[in-house]
Amino acid sequence: MNFELKDRIAIVGGSSKGLGKACAISLAKEGAKIVLCANDSASLEKTKQEIEAIGVSVLALLVDMSLEIDNERIIKETILEFGRIDILINNSGGPKPGSFYDISNNDWDDAYNSVLKYNVRMIKGCLPYMEKLGWGRIINITSLAVKEPAKTLVLSNVFRAGVVSLAKSLSKDLISKGITINNICPGAFKTDRAKELMQKRADESGSTVDEIEEQTVRNFPQKRYQHPEELGDLVCFLASERAAAITGTTIQIDGGISNSLL
Repeated sequence: MNFELKDRIAIVGGSSKGLGKACAISLAKEGAKIVLCANDSASLEKTKQEIEAIGVSVLALLVDMSLEIDNERIIKETILEFGRIDILINNSGGPKPGSFYDISNNDWDDAYNSVLKYNVRMIKGCLPYMEKLGWGRIINITSLAVKEPAKTLVLSNVFRAGVVSLAKSLSKDLISKGITINNICPGAFKTDRAKELMQKRADESGSTVDEIEEQTVRNFPQKRYQHPEELGDLVCFLASERAAAITGTTIQIDGGISNSLL
């Protein structure tokens, strides 16, 4: 499907691997120019080459997205390279797992900066350019924890829920300016990280990776892992003009895993 994203400029956080990479590739296939942001130079360069092979321009930035100075650099270098910002995909790794009693004060600070504050800074920095265009799309990749808080994911429960609340708070004002802001809650995707974990379990148990995957998906309603490009396709839709009336929403793409009503 043509989502009419050709030559749109998209900043994608955490985009050298996993779901961030899937978002970047899907947007590139629709013709968007991509700003890759990641903290691993080897995977960043590899992904840059993959996306350039699609035939679009790529700006690859080695950054720590939890740092204000790097958030500012992402925006500055995007404007210097492309002159505009149309699409912002906020995506960062999950904060440290653990119950309330497992988490230190430093863990709270780290999670605040890497999840909530990162989103705040990137949104605040990109909005002036979107407002100038009279068009923009902000998509926050969050977690199913915002719909069903998990006992051992307290930091994610708190700060990703804060991202959702921020998006809802901004949505009514922004849509009058042609800008939408939405959240996506991924389920169980077959990313490189998921493959690594299955390989580790296989090595420890003496099973094959296929056997571990079969055991894992047995309890999934859909009986399979989701493919990263499925999330990428949803991102492309939300970034398109077809989704111009969708804002302030939190959409799960989880193969039926969540039990939440909303």
